[in-house]
Amino acid sequence: MFCWIFAANLNGDMPATPRVCDEIISVISDSLQGENHTCIIIHGEIGVGKTRLAEQLAAALIGRGIKTGGVLSPRILDGNETIGYTIHDLSTGEEQPFVRLTPPGIPIGKFYLLEDGLAFARAAIERATRATQVVFVDEVGRLECDGKGHALVVRKLLRSQALPVLLVRSAFVERVVETFGIARYELLPVESGLPDCSLEEGRP
Repeated sequence: MFCWIFAANLNGDMPATPRVCDEIISVISDSLQGENHTCIIIHGEIGVGKTRLAEQLAAALIGRGIKTGGVLSPRILDGNETIGYTIHDLSTGEEQPFVRLTPPGIPIGKFYLLEDGLAFARAAIERATRATQVVFVDEVGRLECDGKGHALVVRKLLRSQALPVLLVRSAFVERVVETFGIARYELLPVESGLPDCSLEEGRP
């Protein structure tokens, strides 16, 4: 098992510093040059800024000419309350409703996952797996560990030549790594605080 650990601290809506993105992108670029790509796992608690950091990384990668795709799931807020999520295709810029507070859909806690949104996400991940160098998946969690949600396309992604960037809640990191047999990965914990990034070798 191989693992590197980063630490990215975000403060509210403050973007990550250029040094944070540059250091992470440097590791992604190095991995793209190697024979065996490393899986990047961005993890943290709900609402801490995983998707926001992933948006910044994806934009920076695209700006450097690295073909980037996959999906991100930004929250829909009513004040400070999360009332749903959309699904955003990084390759095309298209968006679809993904999670809502009311039926229909697959129940997940207090939310309902829309079947059309899930199909849209799966198709976007599959296209990106075939056509891009870096593929984001937001997020991989309980559903995927149970063989549902994005599970099938995540397995295809992990077997492909693309570099996966998976967004995972911290409580599910170990289970995701074990369930999908991820041998080489890099952990990026996202926490509240001042933007910073440090790199050290370690094991989860």
